Amino acid sequence: MIFVKKRLLGLMGLGFCVLSSCQNGNKQEQPFADDNSVQSDSGHVAIADAGLLGSDTGIVVIEMHRETAQLLGFWQQMPLSGVKDAIKTNAQLIVNRIVNDKYKMEGGLTVLYKEFPSSGSLDVFVGIPVKSRKDGKMPPLTDGFVIENLDGGNYFKATVNAEPGSTLKSWEAFNKWMKSYASKNGTITGEYPFFEYFQDSRNAEMTTTVGQAVLIMKKP
Repeated sequence: MIFVKKRLLGLMGLGFCVLSSCQNGNKQEQPFADDNSVQSDSGHVAIADAGLLGSDTGIVVIEMHRETAQLLGFWQQMPLSGVKDAIKTNAQLIVNRIVNDKYKMEGGLTVLYKEFPSSGSLDVFVGIPVKSRKDGKMPPLTDGFVIENLDGGNYFKATVNAEPGSTLKSWEAFNKWMKSYASKNGTITGEYPFFEYFQDSRNAEMTTTVGQAVLIMKKP
């Protein structure tokens, strides 16, 4: 009986963590500062040392390395404004599937886009990073669940003050910076994947909680 109660409390804690959009797995990201730390031409986006957050009017970009990852979740079509409701609807379903299929959860809930986010209808994936169970076998996927693979490599990460479904302006500012970076380095930007996850952070007075989004694009 005691074992059952402990297991129930553990699952409730797991679900709460995901529904709160906890920060994505730190094991996947190893941020480092760009040696040429400079502010962009627009003055709104800057390369900065890891840990430095953007202001209300701008975003901060850092470069990091991410390991290969697998996400378990759903693809759906919706406008960007529908992301918040999609998280509420799907988060517990994904957690339940992780527990039932004995996956290991590797991070917080992640929103993935097939194309660069825009104001129109989008193909949106809501999922959680996972590792296969100890025997290495992948359980059969049913009920609309899919496994989406994200390649390892160097990425750019922008931290912004925005809640789920309200990141379009931040994505546009991030994209403007990326195009500037690409033109200066003779590369092409705008390639899949584009994804984001969410976290909470206290303000300077430690009195209120500010919703933050972490936007990620592959380095050209």
